[in-house]
Amino acid sequence: MTHPVISLLLGPGRAQDVTTTLSTVRASARQVEVLGPRTPDASTADELAAALARASGRYVGVLEPGDLVEPGVLEAAVTYLTRHPDVDVLYTDEQWPGEGASGIFTKPDWNPAYHVALGYLGRLCLVRRELLQDAGGFLSGTEGVEERDAQLRVIERGATVEHLPLVGVSRPHAPQPDPTACIAAVERHLRRTGVDARVEAAEPPGGVRVRRAVPEPPTVSVVIPTAGTSREVRGERVRLVTRCVRSLVATTDYPSWDVVLVTSEGTPPEVVDEVRAEAGDRLTVTHVAGDFNFSRSINEGVRVASGELVLLLNDDTEADDPSWLRQMVAVEADPSVGVVGAKLVFADGRVQHLGVMHNDVWEPSHPFMFETDGTGHFGMGSLDLDYPAVTGACLLTSRRLFVDVGGLCTALPLNYNDVDFCFKVRAAGRRVVVAPSVRLFHYESASRTARVEQAERDFMVAHWRAEAYRDPFVQLRSVR
Repeated sequence: MTHPVISLLLGPGRAQDVTTTLSTVRASARQVEVLGPRTPDASTADELAAALARASGRYVGVLEPGDLVEPGVLEAAVTYLTRHPDVDVLYTDEQWPGEGASGIFTKPDWNPAYHVALGYLGRLCLVRRELLQDAGGFLSGTEGVEERDAQLRVIERGATVEHLPLVGVSRPHAPQPDPTACIAAVERHLRRTGVDARVEAAEPPGGVRVRRAVPEPPTVSVVIPTAGTSREVRGERVRLVTRCVRSLVATTDYPSWDVVLVTSEGTPPEVVDEVRAEAGDRLTVTHVAGDFNFSRSINEGVRVASGELVLLLNDDTEADDPSWLRQMVAVEADPSVGVVGAKLVFADGRVQHLGVMHNDVWEPSHPFMFETDGTGHFGMGSLDLDYPAVTGACLLTSRRLFVDVGGLCTALPLNYNDVDFCFKVRAAGRRVVVAPSVRLFHYESASRTARVEQAERDFMVAHWRAEAYRDPFVQLRSVR
C-alpha cells in the first residue's frame, strides 16, 4: 500500500463546516488523506492528537472546519516535498476576509525571530509526521495555541523550514489569538531551550516581544563619526553631534556605556569641547585625516573602543526612550545574533529605517520608508525580525565579531558599507535582527536623495549578488 504524502488533520467543528473544507481538497486519495474529528466534545488539542495518531502521511497539516484549501496548492506541496525530501516544514501564505490587503498574509521566507514573535507559519503548514510525533505532537493545556506550540517544539529540534509562496488556505475569519496563551507558549519554548527572558504582549494581536536577561551587562562603546555639522532641528539651529550626545546622557538608563568620538578633517576644534561638556569621563576622542570615509572613521573608532559591544551611531540621531540601549543589548545577548538594528524615524515620526531589503531592481533599500510609525504588514513594524541588513546609522554588534569579519569596507566610503558588513556577519553564521520597539529619531533630510556611485553598485553586484536572491522578503518587495 502506498502511503499518502500529506495527512490533513481537522479539529472539532460543525458538520457543515467539515463538509465545506473537505469539498476543497482537490488531490487524489493516494497523495492526501483527511482525518476528521471523532469526539464532538473533545478539546482541539485532544482531537488533533488523536488524528495525528491515525495519520499515515509523511507530512501532516492542520485545518479548521470551514477553511478552504486553495485549488492546486496541495498538488504543488506534494510536488515540492517529493522533490525536496530533506524539508521538515513547508508553510504557505494564507488569507481571510479583511479590508484591502489586511486579510492577505503574504509571508517572508524562513525568519526565526518572526517565528518566535508571531508564530507566523500559520496555515497551511506541513510538518514531517515523525518529527512532530517525536516533539510530542499536540498537547493538552495548549488550548488556543495548539499549532503554534507544536511548531515551536518542532523548530527547536533543528527542523529544515521552507516557504511555498502561494496562498494555501482561505480562512473564514481572521485568527483570534489569546494573548495570554501566546505568551505562555513562548515562555514554555524559552524554558525548554534554557533561555532566561521576559515575554510581553506586542502588536499585532498574538505578537510577543522577548527580552533576554543580561545579568552582567557588557560595556557598550558608542562610536560616533562627526564633522561637527550644524542643522535646524525642530525649528532650532543645533550642532548635531552635541545634541545627539546630550540625548544619550540625559536619557539612557543602561548602566555601562561610553562614547568614542571620531572627528574628521575640518571638524571645528570647539566640537570636542562641546561634546566633552556633555559626556565627561565617558568620552574618548580619535581623529581620521583626509577625505571623509565613513568606513574608515568607524573602523578607527572601534579600534580605540574599550567596550565588549560597539554601537555605530550617526551624529544626527537622538534617543528619547531610557530603555533603548538596554533593549538592544538584550536582543544581542542571543548567541545566534550578530547584529541588532533599531527603528529610526524622521522628526515627524515617519519611518526612516526598519531594516534593509532588496527593492524591485535588486538594490538594498529601506522598506516602509515614510510610512507612519505603526505595526506595519502583520507586525513587521513592531515585532523583532531577521533582516538581510540594517543601517549603520544605529547598529549594535560585538567588537570581536566586528574585527573578525574585517570591519567596514573602506572601498565603500559612503554607501552600502553597512549592508556589506551585515552580509559578512550572516556569512559567518550569525543573524541580523531589527528590534522595532527601540526607536530613535534620525534627522536625516527626508527630501535628500542619497547619491550612490556606480563603483558602489558594482562592488555589491560583484561580491553579494547572490544575497539579493536569498532575501527572505523578496515576495514582499512591493509591500508598503
